[in-house]
Amino acid sequence: MSDDGEKTEQATERQVQKFREDGKVATSKELLAAVGLCVGAFALISNMSGISGGVVRVARDSFARGVTREFVSADLTSLTQRTIAAVGPGVFGALTPGVLACLGVGLVITGFNLSTEAISPDPARLDPVAAAKSTFFSMSPWVNLAKASTIAVLLTWSVYSALAGHASALPIVGAWPVGAQLRFLGVLTQAVLTRALPMALALGGADFAWQKYQLSEQMMMTRHDVRQEHRESEGDPQVRARRKLLARQLRNLQQLVEVARADVIVTNPTHYAVALRYRKLENASPVVVARGVDHLALKIRTEGSRHDVPIIENRGLARALYARSKVGAPIPSEFFGPVAQVLALVYRRRQRK
Repeated sequence: MSDDGEKTEQATERQVQKFREDGKVATSKELLAAVGLCVGAFALISNMSGISGGVVRVARDSFARGVTREFVSADLTSLTQRTIAAVGPGVFGALTPGVLACLGVGLVITGFNLSTEAISPDPARLDPVAAAKSTFFSMSPWVNLAKASTIAVLLTWSVYSALAGHASALPIVGAWPVGAQLRFLGVLTQAVLTRALPMALALGGADFAWQKYQLSEQMMMTRHDVRQEHRESEGDPQVRARRKLLARQLRNLQQLVEVARADVIVTNPTHYAVALRYRKLENASPVVVARGVDHLALKIRTEGSRHDVPIIENRGLARALYARSKVGAPIPSEFFGPVAQVLALVYRRRQRK
């Protein structure tokens, strides 16, 4: 049995385009999350002084109010509003670059491919057999488990190593002023991020490479698929051959019709035949109205005899005219002399008759 059922052929451009139209492009959630976290973290660190300053102002104001009177529920609402007003712009300014970075990187790695097929309803996605096969009998769940485990280990190590570097300050940080506590929190955050972000980017890049490999494997085609695609794009070879045959037969039929209007047929005598027509008022030089070899040459001679078209045997001229001339076009200039002699012979025969 042939290997037509095995996917051994690389994806064609049409196959790749079909996958893109269906929204199947290589992407990585881990890479997008790492890029967004990286950009957002640097923006957050840049805005940390403004955020911490706003928190300190809100804390001092709340403490001053709490000293003079009892704290009630209305104060909680006011505290929340003032906290959002003080911290919100800085947090929003830190999150916005991260979100924009995720969108930009997502568009770049997907080749700016925008498709609605991925979110359109598809009953095939509800097939329990296909879902079980992709869940339990493929590499995807194991790869996802490995990614989740790696992320958990990296985050745990990043937090532990950052805290271990500031272990001496942890027992006494509660006694520090609010501003000092916030600055210490910023130092810890920066320590965690500087450890986690490079590894997150590396993990995201590896995941993107894996997704590209998986997609290339899915796009692989069998030899039968390649032949079928070629047949659909170029047409069935048998149909194309039939069309060429019909077109050739039609051209030959048109030539035979024009033989009746020819002035002379130059032959080889049996292998080649070229029919010429010359009208001084129509063309400056003789025009080839039909040309053929072997079977078509016989038909041209037969049609010419039926319409009393003179047939002149000139082996060299017939072969040369067939090789250098085209039907419907004037003869090349180098044949003016020999053809003029043939036409003169035809005219003399007509005069004798």
